[in-house]
Amino acid sequence: MRVIDRFHPEQRRELQASLDAGLVLLRGEISLLEPPFLYPLTLLGFLLLVVGLVGYSALAILALIWRSLPGWNSGSADLLHLLIWLVISCLVYVALLPLHELLHGLVFRLWGGQPYYGIRFPVALYCGAREQLFRRNQYLLVGLAPCLVLTLLVALLMFCWPAAAPYLVLAGAGHLSGCAGDLLAIWLLLRYPSHLCVEDTEMGFRVWEIFPLLPDLNSTIQPD
Repeated sequence: MRVIDRFHPEQRRELQASLDAGLVLLRGEISLLEPPFLYPLTLLGFLLLVVGLVGYSALAILALIWRSLPGWNSGSADLLHLLIWLVISCLVYVALLPLHELLHGLVFRLWGGQPYYGIRFPVALYCGAREQLFRRNQYLLVGLAPCLVLTLLVALLMFCWPAAAPYLVLAGAGHLSGCAGDLLAIWLLLRYPSHLCVEDTEMGFRVWEIFPLLPDLNSTIQPD
């Protein structure tokens, strides 16, 4: 494994030397897609979906009222309009998926890591950083970035482009629900001290503690 820290090269070298010497201890391993975390992950995803639907619906209504779009009539919808709305909403949601993983990868690269991307059929995308260790706070930002950036981006688009607001409600709520794994991982990682390192896995993460190398006493003791 490699220690990743672009902005603290001296500390990275020290940690890497300790890691190479085997002075490392596994402090925890979490698999979010297996018990006991699968149930809270599902529940959190559902709650985020509800929150997203309510919140984005309110934002869409406010945007449409604020801009007073001519010709907009919420009571004129029929089955065809509903189908068009559903198809466009699904397309927008699918477009958000690679953006989500790309933001993970960009933050991995910000710290100096080398991310990889993959897909689990039918539409489950993922981004990881195999055999690379990041400081806990660095990894927290990796997990938080897509949720924060894309949630705010969808809200901003609603106000800047109100005609598209109705098509962003379902897509934005679906994306927020899909952030459940990232947010649950962040909550679990906050229980660990900030000096620990985190290894990303496809199912979750591992938390490692790297101990400092002891000084070489033989090189410091001078003969009489």
